[in-house]
Amino acid sequence: MTNSPPILRYFDDAKGRAELPRLIFIYGNVLFEDRTISFQEYEQARDSGKLPFEQLPTLEVGNTIIGQSSAIARYAAKEAGLYPLDSVQAAISDMVVDAWRDLLDLFYGCYVDRIVENNRLIMKMRDVSVRVERLREYFTVTVPMHLKRFDLLIEDNQGSPFLVGPSLTWADLAVFDLLCTFDETAKLWTTPSTVLYIPQPDGPFQPPKELLKPYPKLNALHLIISKTPLIAAWLQTHPY
Repeated sequence: MTNSPPILRYFDDAKGRAELPRLIFIYGNVLFEDRTISFQEYEQARDSGKLPFEQLPTLEVGNTIIGQSSAIARYAAKEAGLYPLDSVQAAISDMVVDAWRDLLDLFYGCYVDRIVENNRLIMKMRDVSVRVERLREYFTVTVPMHLKRFDLLIEDNQGSPFLVGPSLTWADLAVFDLLCTFDETAKLWTTPSTVLYIPQPDGPFQPPKELLKPYPKLNALHLIISKTPLIAAWLQTHPY
């Protein structure tokens, strides 16, 4: 055991899979170190065998390095008191976070293809035209299906504005992360230096306007979380 704060490591060019544990730590007022690394530093760590499953993000807790984004977020949620104690509610929250992970996997699959090269699994950027085609399908079919189910979960949650139980859990922050990512006004879509930017003439690509309009419960959830003082302060200095 250690009294030092956990260290979260992720790439220096995106929120990506590391933003959910950040939001959880911040909302729960849990001290942590947020360290970004370059792709070259990632390769060095990967090739030295320091990364579980050769991936980011990682969370360093004392002498232990934890991999896999959902496992990291679950650890953060338990530390922050945002993981349900009731077994059924915990399972529902896991279900929502698994859907968060699924959506991110499919999202990044619009941009990169996973191939084996020199006996190593690597990610290769797709052609720009393929990225745009896949993104259009993603936001036309995949995203609305998930948003509808999230909205129904809130509707079925006995008058609560949250997805699981009477108070906010890590599941709500997972959906909040998705809603912020899918906001067409987010800088990540319009800033050329971001990994998600689609250059001209095919871009810039942006998600459909009023994507959330059919989902009033999700709109309300987004508003509640975005007005939380600690989250609002974080997003002021670390916008999507």
